[in-house]
Amino acid sequence: MSKRDNRNDHPIIVLGVERSGTSAVAEMIYTWGGYAGESDKLHEADERAPKGYWEYLPLWEFLAELGEFSSGASWWDSGFQKRMEDKASDPKYRRKALELLGEMHRDGHPWFWKDPALCHFLPFWKQLWGDPVYVITVRHPLDTAVSWQRFIMSPELEDSVSFVPMNLLRWQHMMMQILEHTGSARRLFIAYEEVLREPCAQAQRLDAFLNSRFGNRVSRIDGMVEVVNPELCHHNCDIPFQSAREATSEQKALYAFLRSMIDNPQLPFDKTAYPMQPGYLEFLKVQDALLRTYNSPK
Repeated sequence: MSKRDNRNDHPIIVLGVERSGTSAVAEMIYTWGGYAGESDKLHEADERAPKGYWEYLPLWEFLAELGEFSSGASWWDSGFQKRMEDKASDPKYRRKALELLGEMHRDGHPWFWKDPALCHFLPFWKQLWGDPVYVITVRHPLDTAVSWQRFIMSPELEDSVSFVPMNLLRWQHMMMQILEHTGSARRLFIAYEEVLREPCAQAQRLDAFLNSRFGNRVSRIDGMVEVVNPELCHHNCDIPFQSAREATSEQKALYAFLRSMIDNPQLPFDKTAYPMQPGYLEFLKVQDALLRTYNSPK
């Protein structure tokens, strides 16, 4: 395998919904030896992500242009995925995407992208990435939904407004897109709770998975373990997801399937087994509109 293939044709793509451990796993991949982009082009750390987001800002800027969000488009639109698939053939977007991929070249270093928004754009990128490997995080969906609510809303509104049921719809929709569009690729599903509980074992799993693609590298498992900080996990609902009253039966079944993918990542996925609730896209678009209003300058 040539160095060019290592760097460009086989990117490491970290996928998962917001607040599901993608940043922690991305930092583990960086410590393993993955290139995330120049440091001045990465999303800066803040109080909500004190160890950083590991998101490449030029990528997000391109996704915003690709999604035409400035014109009011939404990735919750029913035709969004098809539009992204078609845009891979548009010379303008294809050229910009290839330029962005070119920026990730670095001698001898595999590279990775991590951004929860990527799940909406997989039909576009799949036509340009070549043969990627995917690292997909799985977290208790109710913990994810509650954590995302606390991330996007001020504490004084928590007792009067709840987006948890809509956040579970968001989780279901995004995870189904990930499963649908990565089924033929090499994948590692990794449980966030297990990263926190047994970081050494999970670092070894991640190291072995990446080495299976890029060849054995200098072991950095100790460093990968050291970047895991359980204190950054601020919510644990302490109930099985099967008992969550906010969740639908389809969501519970989907989570059970995702958990089974941790041990068997090539299980066939049938999206008809986990139908979304009628009108879910409108719910999600309304939520985004409310958040834009809430977060807009007063």
